[in-house]
Amino acid sequence: MSRSFVALSLAVSCLTLGGCTKQDPKTPEYWQSSLEGAKRPDDRVRVIESMRTSGNVNEAFLPFLHARLASERKPEVKAAVARTLGDLHHPSSLEPLTAAIDPSASDSSEQQVNKAIVGALGKIGDARAVPSLVPLLRNKDNYTRIEAVQVLGALKAKPAVDSLIAMATDEAAEPFLNKKAIEALGQIGDPRAIPALLRTLTKERRGVSFYVESSFALYQMGAPAADALLPALEGKDAELLNWAKAQGVNPASYPMKVAQVLGDLREKRAVAPLVKQLSFSHSDPQIQALVRMQAADSLGRMRAPEAVKPLSALVSEPDPTVRDVYVRALSLVGSRDALPALEKAAGSPDWYAREVALKGIALLGDAREQPMLAKLAAAEPARTASDCKVTGEEGCEDAAALGKKRADLILGHGAVLEAAQACTGDAGCWSQRLPKADAVMLERAALELGRSGAADQGPTLATRLTEKNTEARATVIQAVDWLTDEPSAAKKLREASLPAMRKQLEDEKGNTNFVRVNEDLRRLLIKLERA
Repeated sequence: MSRSFVALSLAVSCLTLGGCTKQDPKTPEYWQSSLEGAKRPDDRVRVIESMRTSGNVNEAFLPFLHARLASERKPEVKAAVARTLGDLHHPSSLEPLTAAIDPSASDSSEQQVNKAIVGALGKIGDARAVPSLVPLLRNKDNYTRIEAVQVLGALKAKPAVDSLIAMATDEAAEPFLNKKAIEALGQIGDPRAIPALLRTLTKERRGVSFYVESSFALYQMGAPAADALLPALEGKDAELLNWAKAQGVNPASYPMKVAQVLGDLREKRAVAPLVKQLSFSHSDPQIQALVRMQAADSLGRMRAPEAVKPLSALVSEPDPTVRDVYVRALSLVGSRDALPALEKAAGSPDWYAREVALKGIALLGDAREQPMLAKLAAAEPARTASDCKVTGEEGCEDAAALGKKRADLILGHGAVLEAAQACTGDAGCWSQRLPKADAVMLERAALELGRSGAADQGPTLATRLTEKNTEARATVIQAVDWLTDEPSAAKKLREASLPAMRKQLEDEKGNTNFVRVNEDLRRLLIKLERA
């Protein structure tokens, strides 16, 4: 491109925008002159966006921007000004922005102005904006409503609670709006929302579940939520049961889903009823298994010794998926009393069920279990050959090689048992194994550190929160969570690990591999922020 053509292009641009002056672009006057020379709305928007990205906008621009917000008549330009004020997030912009809200806006471009203003008020973060934002929850434009919901949640706006409850339970609203309202109620943390959240916990509409948002919101409520969840767990909340019946909600949904939240809260009052749930009986085997599994998981996370005996009786469950939950719960509790049942389960006729039990032995045993492992490894090739005659599963085309591979895996757990022997009672010893630990060794080290209460090891353990193996990551999260019960550990973790955790959640947002396990990471983040 020739120099003369560039000069001509700039000249045309100056004529179009009318703002090419000798004024300093670091001053408001420069941009005000440019705006006055821009006749078309889209040109004015371009001027404002250029100003936003110039790096020159500062508090000296506020009087000019406030005046422009009040005088501008074109919605798209007004929205651009609001966004610029949001960038500055200065308290003096509160009044001009709230004055510019038009709750009755019906045109889409005018609704965009409201949305931009709400976003700007959210960046300012001043609770004085709440009275102007609450009416927007009834706005006709869903995008404006969503923006208002998110800002009110971030502001912990209690005056918005009643309106948000209505939105969360509105059968006519889009499910996405319901979800956003539930999330905002959790952020605000007002116990008035708990009855509604107990309903949305099991509610499904148009094939959409609100469980994830509702359970997290109840977790954010803390102790008041536990007070309401306990009667629901035991089937003693008559009003809730009547509502569930009228809605066609399976009554078993509550002992299952409520157990999860009580486990998240580590509510010790729930231990006895959860132990009872381990013998829950239902005509549908799948429902029966789900209720028992959820009770087991919660008892494990609470490290309830009362659960060891009934859980040990369940590890003979033939379904590997169900057995895995029971074995994991026992490994979390950490009692050697479970080892005889695990040894017996390791003789299961199904390899995948055997494998689960063997991992449990690695997570609970020590060198005393080495002879057991050697015996099981020696028997594995014959067992695999027998399995292959029945199942013909993948790898059975060479049953001998498959049997050797499985035997080697069993013997590989020996390294974990040796570490358990070497590190008995020594948190530092386990911590030294963290950097190079494979998944099973990492789980064992994390469990030992988490149960040790060693406050000084928290930040080191937290460095493995990025573990790609989701089972191992879940165990690390749980172990770090246990350590945060100690105030000094929580303080060290907050100072050393909180920024990295926030970044990890942001970087992994939308990654389907980590969606479930990162729900626990979000809870840990909340706990540390409150500590």
